[in-house]
Amino acid sequence: MTAKRPLLVGTVTLDHLHEGPLGRARPPVTLAWGGVIHNVACAMAARGADPVFVTATYTGDLAPAVAAHLADHRVDWCPLPVDTPLPVFEAELVDGSVADKHFTGQEALDLLAPALLATRPDLLDRASVVVAGTDGHPATLAWLADAAHDRGIPFWLLSADPTEVHKLVPGSRHAGFVSLNARELSNWAGTELADHDAVATAARKLVAPGGHTLVTLGEQGALLVPEDGSTPLHQPAHPVPGRPLTVGAGDILFACLLSARLLRTPWDQALPRATALTAAYLGTPGYAALRTGA
Repeated sequence: MTAKRPLLVGTVTLDHLHEGPLGRARPPVTLAWGGVIHNVACAMAARGADPVFVTATYTGDLAPAVAAHLADHRVDWCPLPVDTPLPVFEAELVDGSVADKHFTGQEALDLLAPALLATRPDLLDRASVVVAGTDGHPATLAWLADAAHDRGIPFWLLSADPTEVHKLVPGSRHAGFVSLNARELSNWAGTELADHDAVATAARKLVAPGGHTLVTLGEQGALLVPEDGSTPLHQPAHPVPGRPLTVGAGDILFACLLSARLLRTPWDQALPRATALTAAYLGTPGYAALRTGA
């Protein structure tokens, strides 16, 4: 029997990260491969989780470079037969975090429609878990949630943008695991969340029965909230020297946590290890810091 593998649905982006306002970049400037599910795919591959990464097919001069990059990071890439330019994400950084942003290329995600995904039932039939981000189209997210439910496998959802919290429960489908930051949870709940109790109360409403929500709290670490009302697990942040670029840190934490859970590592062991690995990634930076044995 073929071993089941994580199935990730999303896009690669070309990230242009800089100080200064959008359109008037100031050094230091970083050009990097990005996209929330791309980041998850590379991190999971480094952890030995062997993900399958589904995207559209990219056109243009950088298309061959995408294939080479993913191969170099040992990601099993599955581009579906629909063409789109490579998306570009530009962000203004302040102290290493995104202060303003502009995304060009939503088509690359919207083209991954249910009708297209349904042409590859084999990918879902061989999946151990289905993973997507809230940058995807709501109809696609709802369809993926149903497809996972029909096969008796988990659906994990990663928040991609504070302005897209309406997709956290796509079509009234609750994921088994949702990861987001405190601002995103507050936006979804429609109220300020003054303390950990308020965060936990809101987080429990996000996921399916028996599920978990991970709320990242910046310098305060993260809070893992079980839906069943049991005690949340607070994980302090690991210090990272200097002023690291923190773009994508939540994606890495998500990926390392999922990789551990696929090995049936208990939550109270998986979260501290994922946090330590994320700190190592930020301090290096690079996926090599996540490789199995690191």
